[in-house]
Amino acid sequence: MKAFKTEHSPQYYAFDSFVVDAGKSVLLREGESVQLTPKAFEILLVLVQNPGRVLKKEELLEQVWPDAFVEENNLPRNISSLRKALGEGPAEHKYIVTLPGQGYRFVADVREFDNSNSVPGPHSVPVSIPQPNPRLAIPESVATSSAPEARRSMLSLVIGSVLLVLILASSAYFALQRWSRPTQPMLQRKLWQLTFEPGLESDPSWSPDGRFIAYSSDQSGNFDIWVRSVGEGNSVQVTNSTAHDWQPNWSPDGLSLVFRSERDGGGLFLVPALGGNERKLCGFGYHPRWSPDGSQVLFYSSAFPGVVKSKAYVISTNGGTPHEVLSDFAAAFISPLQLAWHPDSNRLSVWGNHRQFGWSFWTVSLNGGNAVRSQMDSAVESSLKDATVRFANFVWLSSGKGLIFEGESQGVRNLWKVKVDPQSLRWTDGPERLTTGAGEDTDIAISSDGRKLAFSIRSERSRLWTLPFDPHAGRVTGAAQPLTVPGMDTLQPGLSPDGKLLVFRKRRAEKEELWAKSLADGRETLLTGADDFRRVNPILSRDGSGLIYIRSVPSQAEIDPQVSRTLALRALSGSDEQIVTSPMQGRISLTDWTPDGKWILMSSDLQTPGRVALCLFPLDSAPQAERNMRVIASNPEYNLWQGRFSPDGRWISFNAFNATDPAASTVYVVSSSGGQWISLTEGRYWDDKPRWSPDGKAIYFISNRTGFFNVWKVRFDPTSGKPLDQPARVTDFESPTQMIIPNIVPLEMALTSDRIILPLMEASGGIWILENVDR
Repeated sequence: MKAFKTEHSPQYYAFDSFVVDAGKSVLLREGESVQLTPKAFEILLVLVQNPGRVLKKEELLEQVWPDAFVEENNLPRNISSLRKALGEGPAEHKYIVTLPGQGYRFVADVREFDNSNSVPGPHSVPVSIPQPNPRLAIPESVATSSAPEARRSMLSLVIGSVLLVLILASSAYFALQRWSRPTQPMLQRKLWQLTFEPGLESDPSWSPDGRFIAYSSDQSGNFDIWVRSVGEGNSVQVTNSTAHDWQPNWSPDGLSLVFRSERDGGGLFLVPALGGNERKLCGFGYHPRWSPDGSQVLFYSSAFPGVVKSKAYVISTNGGTPHEVLSDFAAAFISPLQLAWHPDSNRLSVWGNHRQFGWSFWTVSLNGGNAVRSQMDSAVESSLKDATVRFANFVWLSSGKGLIFEGESQGVRNLWKVKVDPQSLRWTDGPERLTTGAGEDTDIAISSDGRKLAFSIRSERSRLWTLPFDPHAGRVTGAAQPLTVPGMDTLQPGLSPDGKLLVFRKRRAEKEELWAKSLADGRETLLTGADDFRRVNPILSRDGSGLIYIRSVPSQAEIDPQVSRTLALRALSGSDEQIVTSPMQGRISLTDWTPDGKWILMSSDLQTPGRVALCLFPLDSAPQAERNMRVIASNPEYNLWQGRFSPDGRWISFNAFNATDPAASTVYVVSSSGGQWISLTEGRYWDDKPRWSPDGKAIYFISNRTGFFNVWKVRFDPTSGKPLDQPARVTDFESPTQMIIPNIVPLEMALTSDRIILPLMEASGGIWILENVDR
């Protein structure tokens, strides 16, 4: 960002109860950090440096985006975000005044300070501190020396001064010669918006000649495939099905599009690029991607491969039987894998959390052989650490000289570039942040010449919703209604046994809070404020008096087994937090209280290294309850999660998956006294989060068997311990614009005798183009 002032600028600017720390790029309110995007902070800094002055839009754009062409609507969108952060309502002009046709003016009184000791509190009055006048200090020995000694000193001083002037003159001459040479102008990256329809436009894909973008849009009511010229022209609708058509990808020869459709039971379809006869390529699959040579299509078995472990397949573009790839190689990773074709069409590149090497980038042949792990220059490793960025989906530049990643840093998902040596696959430079907006930058696609990037900027927010529900009939009886307001993501609902009190997480960026809400009068109470810890999996005790949860450091990944986690307990009456266990590493999840309230049911690998078991932790052994933990169910081949006691305490429901092939998860029950597992689901889908009906005669669970997560149920005989029927669907969320959150880790549901409470994610957004990404 360019600065308006060329003289010395102060370090701090104070107004009202806020302090802007220019050096650290931080906004404080009464000593607490206020979350701002980088661009919103830069706009604020320019405004407070020029209080009372009308700043034209063009002037602000030049100052905040000096090296890029951006659409004008970027400015009002960031101004709106800034106003919200300052607590200024739509009709208020306490700080920022919009002057239509002119620009913006900052109207609050601003005080400037050079050091933090001078920064006043919110109610202080600025004080002018007199500064001493500098004086020439002459040593007494020189002042009292004899005349000859003084003359010799003066002569030395004159000679030294002449030499200093000559040196400075020479330096200035050579500097002037260097600066006067013509310099290559910095190539600017132009960022502009391609689609403007309401709703959600996503999944862009370039035509090979770079003139068109195929994408999915719900502008006609449900998702269809559309094509739009990158220059002038209107969008052309390519498909028109009553089912969702989405995730298009353009063939390298420019003739066809492959896409995911929910029609005819779901699968992958082919259609001519501008519309025509459609044919089914495969009866399952998501996120299809042509190989660069156009001979094969790569796809996943899951709609959300970044959050659920998914199998990867390739199929000939002529049809036939798809065959799984990298199955053995994938077993070496803890996390779901992100895959992309290498430019040579013979290999796949992989990003994931390797059991031995941690987060790493690999390139491997289709059969899993000849795996090459990309090394990194030390500067790249250092930059990755400093940026605290977590990479996800990626694409290669067609030249093989770079990668574009989606990366999340400080709660914001942007696009990042890494330079790569195409021969050794070594990462040689970066990561360079290509975008800095506050939205979710995703669905990346690179043009065939490697110069332009198309991507979606989404607005995604998760709220808790309540669905009126008959648990005995297993039916939703009315429309969903929001329980929490927009602004912060709300997750992991937990209900008291009487269904009157709801506890949940609130999350904004890296800030975490736990709240309670009375469902009788709607009153909300803050239980734990944002501090140095993340608190997850809040579960109320059977009598509703206590809350148990897991505490960790928020800067670390929530599911990273290297993170230290502590079990903590808090009474709802307002007592201090009580530590139940020592800090524990490994895979740990809190799931339930025992009916007598004396033990905590958890999933843990502390006593079963390499495998997650169901365990009990005694509360009377706090603060080191892990020393007396008991394993109650385990298997050398399976990981066990989400254990819940039945209402009568006789049974425990849980889900389990094969540790070496975690593409499917099965719901089981087992007697609380031990014994044989009884399967309730088929083991072909990801079935998770089993929850008992209030009468103990049905189990409800989350499943992705239709691609999106939905609630399903199976009836259960508590006497025999056997299922009474096949799983039946309960909810119907099948649109990316409103769906059950796809991240299975923080996904929780709660149900009572008359309602289900679920976290639903609402999404909107459009497609943008970023140019000159190859430079």
